[in-house]
Amino acid sequence: MDYSQFLSALQALELKAEIRQIRLVDGSLLEGRHSLLHSPDESALYYFSKLEKSCELLEALLEKIYPNDELTFLKKKDSSWKIDHFAGAATREFLKGESEGFIYFPAVCMNSSLIAFRELVAHLRAPEGCPWDREQTHQSLKPNLLEETYEVLDAIDGGAPADLCEELGDLLLQIILHSQISAETGQFSIDDVIQGIHAKITFRHPHVFKDVNVEGSKDVIRNWEVLKAQERENNHKKKDSILDSIPRAMPALSLAQKYQERAARVGFDWPEITPVLDKVIEEVGELKAAETKAEQEAEIGDLFFALVNVARWYGFSAEDALRKMTLRFYNRFRQIEIKASSAGRKLTDLSLEEMDALWEQAKQNEVTEARNGL
Repeated sequence: MDYSQFLSALQALELKAEIRQIRLVDGSLLEGRHSLLHSPDESALYYFSKLEKSCELLEALLEKIYPNDELTFLKKKDSSWKIDHFAGAATREFLKGESEGFIYFPAVCMNSSLIAFRELVAHLRAPEGCPWDREQTHQSLKPNLLEETYEVLDAIDGGAPADLCEELGDLLLQIILHSQISAETGQFSIDDVIQGIHAKITFRHPHVFKDVNVEGSKDVIRNWEVLKAQERENNHKKKDSILDSIPRAMPALSLAQKYQERAARVGFDWPEITPVLDKVIEEVGELKAAETKAEQEAEIGDLFFALVNVARWYGFSAEDALRKMTLRFYNRFRQIEIKASSAGRKLTDLSLEEMDALWEQAKQNEVTEARNGL
């Protein structure tokens, strides 16, 4: 596409002076993509030489991002431009029969790009920025990173999209902060982080980006491990064990399940679930037979590990299962407290039988609420 055509289209648009940046894009670059090539906080002008081939893709993209926003279509007519307007939700109908032209996208929101957010964090770290942010290091931010990760997990369990959106933003702040700290010392930048993960994901999905054939997700997982080992060897990071790349600082249940999953990928696993369940019964027996504190602790660990394996076989996260049970415990125990308080009694005034009865009542309430979809 000749740049002079873009210049001519820009002049025809008579854009307002307050437009601070605009991206010029060859629309053919959208072929096979699942997102536009500009962010919603910047204006963009796309040229399409074969609109009939792009209508379906444009409809899918624009209906999602610009459903009610006014977009501008420029079509060459004789030596001038014919300008029309349409909403993203009506893309296919509007562009039907059109073969060539420009589409102008106005900026529809502010500060939604990674570039804008990077600048915000860099400003916080600058001499004229925030004293607290300037003092932070990789080490000092570790608790924040862990806390924000758990808050994301809570938001996922909570099921409220707005909460998850907010918590993902908080987690992204931690990633950008760590990248900015390293950029300031010339170690790496967020560009290096993104480039690295882009290359890694592309390499580990040859069934998507190359001609490797797979039959289901199990094949994908097996190939993933082979490719990871190849990466480590190519990067001179070969580990002594396939388990070495799993961080040992993970919560114990998650760590146990990760070890089990990693071992299972190379065939170290029971062929069916029956012996997995039998192992739990076996470990209970060994715990009963344990005599010393050291033996009891070891057998409790074995029992936990066996139960994690059961969760893995059933397709659940052991960490999530225990967390949900812990929250159920909280809710049930809270009901006991409320019932006691409403009766003008203290918890210590209740007998174990009375507390157990209230516990069972709370459990039944859970069942009833679940059945009613509450």
